[in-house]
Amino acid sequence: MVIFFEKLNIDMKIKTKSLLESLVELAPEKDASLVIESRGANIIASAITLIESIQEKFGEELAEDLERKLLSSIRNRNDGKFVRATKTLVIKSK
Repeated sequence: MVIFFEKLNIDMKIKTKSLLESLVELAPEKDASLVIESRGANIIASAITLIESIQEKFGEELAEDLERKLLSSIRNRNDGKFVRATKTLVIKSK
């Protein structure tokens, strides 16, 4: 009886493995350009939301400064610059 269950267990593992392999084969390969397109769209949507939040919460002049700092930080690949500028500009405005 034990031998039967061991054989059944082995047969199930083989079938399960082949089923999983089949599912993996059916899944489309991710195209690098589609991944970049998707990530870019998400980042842009987030940046737009951030800019709208800045415009709602701060005065026009401070919002423009923060937007410039945000774009400059992205261009220079330096997020710390935006964080420092945000702290400095918000403290000065109070």
